Amino acid sequence: MKPFPELDPMQVPTTLFESWQTPPQADELRLIPIGGLGEFGMNAMVVHTAKSLFLVDCGQLFPSDDEPGIDSIVPDFAYLEPFADRIDAVLLTHGHEDHLGALPYFLERWPVPVYGTAFTLGLLESKMREFELDRKLLRKVSDFARIKIGCGEIEAEWIPVTHSIPDACAIALHTPQGVIVHSGDFKLDPTPTDGRLTGVKRLKALGDTGVSALLADSTNVMKPGHTPSEESCREGLRQAFRQTKGKLFIAMFSSNIHRIQTLLDLAYEEDRKVVILGRSLDRNVGVARELKHLMLPDDLFIQPNEASLFKPNKILVLCTGSQGEEMSAMARLLRREVKGLKFAPGDRLVLSSRSIPGNEVSISRMLDAAARQGVETANEELGPIHASGHGQRDEAAEFIRLLRPRTMVPIHGNFRNLQAHGRIAESLGWPKERVLLIEGGECLQFFGKAEPRLAGSVPVGKCFVDQGVSHRVDARVVHDRLILQEDGIVIATVLVDPITGELAGDPTILTRGFVVLSDDESYGELLRGAVRKAFEDAPPEIRKNRDLLIELLRQTLRRIIRKTTETRPMVVPMILEASAG
Repeated sequence: MKPFPELDPMQVPTTLFESWQTPPQADELRLIPIGGLGEFGMNAMVVHTAKSLFLVDCGQLFPSDDEPGIDSIVPDFAYLEPFADRIDAVLLTHGHEDHLGALPYFLERWPVPVYGTAFTLGLLESKMREFELDRKLLRKVSDFARIKIGCGEIEAEWIPVTHSIPDACAIALHTPQGVIVHSGDFKLDPTPTDGRLTGVKRLKALGDTGVSALLADSTNVMKPGHTPSEESCREGLRQAFRQTKGKLFIAMFSSNIHRIQTLLDLAYEEDRKVVILGRSLDRNVGVARELKHLMLPDDLFIQPNEASLFKPNKILVLCTGSQGEEMSAMARLLRREVKGLKFAPGDRLVLSSRSIPGNEVSISRMLDAAARQGVETANEELGPIHASGHGQRDEAAEFIRLLRPRTMVPIHGNFRNLQAHGRIAESLGWPKERVLLIEGGECLQFFGKAEPRLAGSVPVGKCFVDQGVSHRVDARVVHDRLILQEDGIVIATVLVDPITGELAGDPTILTRGFVVLSDDESYGELLRGAVRKAFEDAPPEIRKNRDLLIELLRQTLRRIIRKTTETRPMVVPMILEASAG
């Protein structure tokens, strides 16, 4: 590796990032991740100069078990509000939900052009239709296209990369501060199913002319070696066909069109008809067929209610639900809610996907439920049936060697992933000061050709979406739901005489989901007595202020409940006026 040239100290400005609400200076560029660093998902990167402001990706995060009632989580776009009239565009690397799933919520607020490749925009278009957004905002780009963004100060170039979805790209930003490459999600697959290879020659050419910074995917960098090619799954999946005497059910990610093509090829070769189950899978297959990413005869597909017309060993069912999702097609199959299609002894269930961390319990329950219905779920001897779309350690190193950036910035993943990626760069000869580990909200600042640096933070967070609610759900609501789910609720009702200000009757206690039931007289009397005493001992100024009195009673009950049961239910005091007697 050639040595890094030293910069003139006079080029380095002395003014640091002081206020995030202050626009960038004339020769300043800011890179600000508002999601996707320090976490998996919700990928979104702000690029901001004095003349340009746009996002690279705008993804969502799927909720975990400790976020009940939430359908999706999107970035907090607070940083953009002071510059709301200056936003130019959104640039998309590919069509996975963690990279474009938040766009409908973003575009409702800022209807700006969205640039992406054909399949990426094909997936986005259905979302735009669902949210009644203007589809004229979508601007299709081709591989190696170079487009001026906004006023034209910055040009974006889409460079093909192999991934687990068609048309994935890295994006090279040609800026006055130098070339900045955003890898998107990638692996270096030498034998992709669709024959579309990573643009290695173009990446190397960029490295030869000079790259200021590389922002590179860290998802799989903790795994040694090289990610297996997508083609490596074919033989294991073929064995699943040949070793299954009944119907073959394969659950997978709906966006993995390459895997779907392999399965459809095998279904044709093994003379099985194909049933597609799951709204997202059906939609994505439709987009892929329209754009010629799937090439097979129409008579390969049948409807679920037609499956009974064929022998069980002539049926392949592709469905969603590989993570044990409660509302998925797989869950409906297990509940026997799909007309004309049931599990039966001799059938096999294959999960052709990875287990997303946190979903292990729900996946285990799903497999157990299938086994109870006589389905074969042990597939360890088949051979490989899934290959990741993210490059492992060797590919991460090769990407760095191709581009030879002055500064290496790991992105996409929790802090340990970012740290491991940084160590790969250091092992290749990059000094520590040129490997910058940043997390959500931290501003990476470029001035002219000077070294980039961490220059402060901007407000970032998560916005919770409940599809039945028109506005975002406050984090406090999610917190309250979790409390109700875990420890229940205790409601204390206090009757106060409006004339005397004294108790007009005995307090009442009602519980739901709490460890002690409402009809437990002894515990109920303990809580009633605590409420009565707290009220009677309260100073006159607190009794006269309803909010202060409610808070006093809440804290009193919380203390005694925590002491006696070691739980933290939601405590709701209610004060009603009533005449004594």
